[in-house]
Amino acid sequence: MMNFITALLSKLKAERLQEKLPAVAMALLVPVLISACSSTLGGKTSSLTQPKSIEQQLVEVAKLSYPERASLTLELTSQLANDNPARAKQVLDELPYDQLPKTIQAKLAIQQAQLAQANNKDWAIFDWLDREAVIISNDRNINAQSHILKALAYGRFGEHQASLDEWILAGPYLAESEKQPYYDRFWQTLLHVSPERLNLLHQQERSRAMKGWLSLALIYQTGTSLDQQLAGLEQWKQEWATHPAKQFLPGDFEVLKGSSAERPDRIAVLLPLTGRLEKMGAAVRDGMMAAHFEAIQSGEQLTELQFYDTQGSNINDLAYQAINEGAQLIIGPLNKSNVKELSSDITSRVPVLALNYIDDHTDETAAPQLNQPQNQYQKLYQFGLSAEDEAVLAAHRARLDGHQRALLITPKTEWGKRVNTAFQNQWLALGGEIVGSGEFDGKTQFSSLAGWLMHTDQSEARARQLNRVLGESLGFQARRRQDVDMVFIGATPQEARQIKPALAYQYASSVPVYATSSVFSGVSNKTQDQDMNGIRVPIMPWLLPETHLPLKRQINSQWQQSRSQLGTLYALGVDAYNLYPRLQQLAALQGSQLHGMTGSLSINTDGKVHRELSWQIFKNGNLSPLPIVKPKETEKPLTVSTMDFLPPEYRTTTPDVLETESQE
Repeated sequence: MMNFITALLSKLKAERLQEKLPAVAMALLVPVLISACSSTLGGKTSSLTQPKSIEQQLVEVAKLSYPERASLTLELTSQLANDNPARAKQVLDELPYDQLPKTIQAKLAIQQAQLAQANNKDWAIFDWLDREAVIISNDRNINAQSHILKALAYGRFGEHQASLDEWILAGPYLAESEKQPYYDRFWQTLLHVSPERLNLLHQQERSRAMKGWLSLALIYQTGTSLDQQLAGLEQWKQEWATHPAKQFLPGDFEVLKGSSAERPDRIAVLLPLTGRLEKMGAAVRDGMMAAHFEAIQSGEQLTELQFYDTQGSNINDLAYQAINEGAQLIIGPLNKSNVKELSSDITSRVPVLALNYIDDHTDETAAPQLNQPQNQYQKLYQFGLSAEDEAVLAAHRARLDGHQRALLITPKTEWGKRVNTAFQNQWLALGGEIVGSGEFDGKTQFSSLAGWLMHTDQSEARARQLNRVLGESLGFQARRRQDVDMVFIGATPQEARQIKPALAYQYASSVPVYATSSVFSGVSNKTQDQDMNGIRVPIMPWLLPETHLPLKRQINSQWQQSRSQLGTLYALGVDAYNLYPRLQQLAALQGSQLHGMTGSLSINTDGKVHRELSWQIFKNGNLSPLPIVKPKETEKPLTVSTMDFLPPEYRTTTPDVLETESQE
C-alpha cells in the first residue's frame, strides 16, 4: 500500500473515526483502495497500480477537512521539501496556522523553520520557533529540532553564546548517534565562546560527556603557550580516550612539539617610519611597543624588537639584512605592494607576519610563490585591517538578515573600487542581486546622487512633463524605485553623515544601510552621529566605547593621535605583537582564537588571519548591538509610466497623452 493510504488509515484508526468518515472522504478512499489493490488483467499490469505522486496525494488530501487535512499535508511536505522546497513552502503557507491544534502548529512551525534555513532566511527561523506551540510542546523531536535550528542560526549570526545555550538545551533530547552529524558545528561554537563562560559551564556541568567537550575547548584557548597546550592535549587524550571530541585533536603532536621549542629571540619589524606613510608606520610601532611593555610588566619571556624603515628601500634587501643580523621572525611590511614583492626564499627562511594582504586569488603572479612554504609551520602569515574583508562581512550579514536586492554607494577612488568589487562578488556568490551602483567624489551632491539611484528624479521629471502637457499643476508626491531592499556604502564619517540623510530625503529612510567600519571615527559624537542612525556596521573591539581595554586607555593617554582614526593602527600593532608567539598554535590548532583589539583572530590553512567583528547599529547617535529582526517586506518592482501621475479624468484620453516616457 502507498504511504498516503497507510498514513490516512492510521490517522483515522487512531482517532476512531472509521465509522464516521465524511462522505467525501469515503468517496475518495474507496477508488484509491481499489486502484492500489487491483490485480493484473490479461497478463498486463493496470496503470492504476502505479503509486501516486506527492502532488496527486496533495490533491486528494485537500478534499479532507481540518485538522486531518493539515496533519496529512505535513507528512507529504516533509517528503516534498527535499526535492522541491519551493513547492513545499507554497503548500505550507496555505495551511491556516492559527486555526490548527497546538500539536499540528508545532510541526508546521518546525517545517517552516527548516525551509527558512534551506532558503538562507535565518531571521525567519526565530519567527517560527519562538511561538507558543513550539515552546510548550512535549514532543521530543519538536524540542530537539527547535533547539538545533536555533543553534545553527545563532552561529551564522555570530551569536556564539546564544548558539551554545541552544546546543546545551538540545542535548537531552538527542541520542549520541543523533548528535554525531552536529559535532563539527558544536565544536566550532565552543571555540568561539569566551574562556570565562567555558570555565563557568565546566564547573556547573554534571554530564561527563559535556565536561569532555568543555575541557578540550578550554585547552584550545590561547592564554597559554603552545607547549603548555600540547601538554594539556596529551593529558586530555589519555583521560578521554573514547570521547567523540578526540577527532578534533591535532594530527601530529611530534611536529608541533618540535616547532613549539623554536621561539624567536630577535624579531625584525619592517615599517614605513619616514615619508608619506610615516604616521601609519609610527602608529603600528607604538602599538607594538605598548604591548611589549605590558608583557614586561606581566613577566613574560621577552624577545628583542629591531625596527627597520621600509621607506625608499628594496623590501627583499631589507629582509635579507634583517635575517643576516639575526632576525628569526619578521613582522611587516605594512604596504600591500611590498608584501607582494616578498621573495619566497625569505618566507622559507623565517616566518613572516605581513601586516597587509596580498591581492585575491585572481592575482596569479605573486600569490602562488608565496603560498608554497617548505613546511606546514614556517610560511607567510597575512594580517591586516582589510576593508574588502569588511565588505564581505557586510554581504554575509545582509543576506542573513533576509535581503536580496542591493544598491551600492562607494567613493570614486581605488579604495572605493576595491570595496565595491568585494561586496559585489560576495553578494552575487550568495545569490543576491545588484540593482544599482553609484560613485561619489568631493564635488558630489549626495541628494542628487541618491535621487538618481532611487529614481525619484525620474518620478519628478514625469510630473513636470505632465504639468506642461495638461497646463495645470497636479497634486504630486515623488516615488522612489521599489526594487531595493538594502544599501551598502563605503564612506568616511563625514560622507556617511550626508549619505544617510540624502537617502531619507529621497524617500528611502526605511531601507537598511550597511557599511564598513570606516563610517565610524572611533570617537562617539552623539550630536553628529544622529545623522547615521540606522547604519549597520562591523566594529572591532578597539572602537567599541563600552569595551574594557586597559591597554587602550594607556595608549590613548600617551598618544593623543590614537584617539583619531589612526587608533585602529595602534590596535593592529598591539595584536601583531600578541600574535607572533601564537602563530604556530593558531595555525596548527584550527579553530582556536586570540581575542584581540582588532577582533577575534584565527588563522586559516592559507596563513591568513581572519577577524571576527561585532555587528552594531547607530541608534540615537550611539552604537548598539545589531539585533536579529525580521526584514520589512519590499514591494515588487514597479514599471512607472506617465499614466501613474494622471488624475482619473485624464486616464482615457488620447494615446499621445498616455505615452510612456522613455528612460532618461
